[in-house]
Amino acid sequence: MLLNDGTELVFRIREHPRARRVRIAVSSRAGMVVTIPHGFDRGRIPEILERKRDWIERAPRRYPMKPEPYRPPERIVLQAVGEEWAVEYETGAPRHVTLVKRGDRVLHVSGATNRPDVVWKVLERWLTIQARRHLVPWLYRTAGELDISLKGISVRAQRTLWGSCSRRHTISLNARLLLIPPDMVRYVFVHELVHTRHMNHSREFWRAVAVHVPDYRDRVKELKRLWRALEI
Repeated sequence: MLLNDGTELVFRIREHPRARRVRIAVSSRAGMVVTIPHGFDRGRIPEILERKRDWIERAPRRYPMKPEPYRPPERIVLQAVGEEWAVEYETGAPRHVTLVKRGDRVLHVSGATNRPDVVWKVLERWLTIQARRHLVPWLYRTAGELDISLKGISVRAQRTLWGSCSRRHTISLNARLLLIPPDMVRYVFVHELVHTRHMNHSREFWRAVAVHVPDYRDRVKELKRLWRALEI
């Protein structure tokens, strides 16, 4: 598909097992991503994009269509728990990347540091481990405050969601929650916990959320801004 300025539209297709419809999202970190349900006919995507042309044409004014290259960070700030980690890099073996902790909150990354995609995966794995350590007990404490029982918790480096709740009352958290302020993390916890009682976004759901987070509308807007600003 050609845009009005003559450039070719660049996008990535992502198949999600829980998706119920086609969703188009654009961000500075990922570029344009078209999320489709499992088994969806990919041949229909050009037609869908054409119908969304007006929106797509406006999107580049907000974000670039092609994702920016990943730049490994020199520090990682875990706002949620008040920690800041310095990251050192040392070029070594060309195929692998190794991460070890050195001193007080210093991460030493060595090996194929000239391969940003590999470095990114290693840092993401480290972040997920930290998230399991901090977020799981925190969510259980919050569930206790709301008098809600949980069947289980999982933590992953999700690409599109801060969190989700299954019909079995299992909550999945995004490891990147560690990168945002604690009050925003608590809102995500409350949001997903309330879903154990209301598996929708009905008026009843939002009324239940408002009991614990009266300014939830502001939190929703802020979460969107924070997502665009993520660096890891």
